[in-house]
Amino acid sequence: MSAGDFTPRYLPIAWKIVAVVAILTLLGIGTLSVVVLNQVTNVLNNQIQAQAELTLAPVARTSAELMLAEDYLTLETLLNSLVEDGRVESVTAYAIDRGVIASAGTPPSPGGGISEGVRPLAVPVEPYQREVYFQDVQVGYIEAHIDTTPMQELIRNTINAGIATAIGVFLLSLILAIDISKRLVRPLERLAHAMRERIRHPVDEHGRPVPMVHEDEIAQLTDAFNNMAQDLLRKDQVESALRRYVSDAIAQDILENLDRIELGGRAVEGSVLFADIKGYTALSERCTPEELGRMLNEFFGPMAECIARHGGTVDKYMGDCTMAVFGLGGDENHRQTAARTGLALLETVAAINAEREARGEERVEFRIGLNAGEMLAGNMGAQDRMQFTVVGDTVNVAARLVTVAPSAGMVTTQCFMEHEQVKGQFETEHWGTHELHGVSEPAEVIRILAVADTH
Repeated sequence: MSAGDFTPRYLPIAWKIVAVVAILTLLGIGTLSVVVLNQVTNVLNNQIQAQAELTLAPVARTSAELMLAEDYLTLETLLNSLVEDGRVESVTAYAIDRGVIASAGTPPSPGGGISEGVRPLAVPVEPYQREVYFQDVQVGYIEAHIDTTPMQELIRNTINAGIATAIGVFLLSLILAIDISKRLVRPLERLAHAMRERIRHPVDEHGRPVPMVHEDEIAQLTDAFNNMAQDLLRKDQVESALRRYVSDAIAQDILENLDRIELGGRAVEGSVLFADIKGYTALSERCTPEELGRMLNEFFGPMAECIARHGGTVDKYMGDCTMAVFGLGGDENHRQTAARTGLALLETVAAINAEREARGEERVEFRIGLNAGEMLAGNMGAQDRMQFTVVGDTVNVAARLVTVAPSAGMVTTQCFMEHEQVKGQFETEHWGTHELHGVSEPAEVIRILAVADTH
C-alpha cells in the first residue's frame, strides 16, 4: 500500500463553502431575474396597450361616418396610411351588419414579428380591438395588430444585459468566495494537517495500514477534540491519583518536569517525622488482617490530613509507621512546623482513641521521633520503578528516635531543640541519653510536651 493511501480523499471544506456560495448566488440571480422580467413584461404590455389606444382612437372616430356612408375606399386609404407609417402591422375594419369592409397590411403569423432568439414575453396573443360608435350607437370595430418589433428588441437587450450582468456577478462572487474561503479555512487546514501528522495510523490484523476515514477538516477536528477531551479527563484522573501518593507540591513538581524525571536528587535542609504504633507486633497478633487494615486506615487518614494541614508531606507508609517531611516546599521554619505537627498528631490520635474506647475497642498508642538537618530529596529506586523520598543520616536518626519515644509521646535531639527556630517555643523534658541503633555516638534525647506559653 502506497503512502498516498493515507491521504484523506474528501471534498475540502473550502470548496464546500465555495459550492454553497455559488448555489446561493445562482438562486439569488435567478429569483432577481424572474422578478425583473415580470416587471419588464408588465411595462411592455402597458406600453403596447397605450400605443394601440393612441393609434386607433382617431381612426375609430373617423371611421364611423365612412362606414355609414359606405365610403370603403377612403376607409381603406386611411387604414393603409397606418400600415405605411409603421405603427401597426395590419388593420381591419368591421361593420356590424356587413363584416369586413376594409383592411390593410398582413396579419402576423403565429410567432411572427418577433426578433430571432427572443421569446414573445410581452406580445399580446389577441389583436387589439377598438369599437366604432356613431352617436352612442356601435356601427363596427377596428382590429389591429400592433408592431412589437421595437418592444421585442428592448426585451432582447434587457435579457442580454441581464445575462451578462448575472455572469459577471456570479464570476465575481465565485472569485471572492474562493479567496475568502481559503483565507478562513487555511488555519483549519493547517491544524487538520498537523493532526493527521500526529495521528498514529491504525493497522489491520495483518499489520497493514488502514486508510483514513474520508472526512473533512471539521470532522477530523471534532474527533481530535473528542480525543483531547478524553486525554484531559485521563490526565485529571492521573493527577488526582498521583496526589493520593505524594503531596500536592511534589505532584505539581513532577507534572511540570515530566521530561526531567530521573534517578537522583538534591540536598535540602528539612525536618523529618516518624510516627509508629507502640506494641504493633503484639497488636497485629490479636487482630485479623482485615481488622488490622481497618484500624490502620482509621488512624492514617486523619493523621495525613493533620500533616497536610500543617504544611507537611506524607513521604510514605511503612507498615504501622508514617513518615512525614517538612521544608521541601521552601518552609524555612520547618523545625517549628514539624514540632507543632507532632503535637497535633498526638491530639488527633487521642481523639480517635477516645472514640474507640466509647465503642469498647482497644486503644492504639502512637509514638513520634523527630529530627532535622540536611538530607537528599529526589527519586530513588530503579529507572523503571522509582519513588520520591528523602534519605540521609538525618532520616536515619529520626527513624531510630521513634524507637525510644514513650507511648503518646514525641522525642527529638538536644541539637534540634537548641536551634533558634524552636528554642524556648516548647515545653520539654530531658528523656535521657540513648544508644541509637546504627548511630555511633549516644544521643541526648528531649521529649517535647507542649507549645510553650509565651504570654
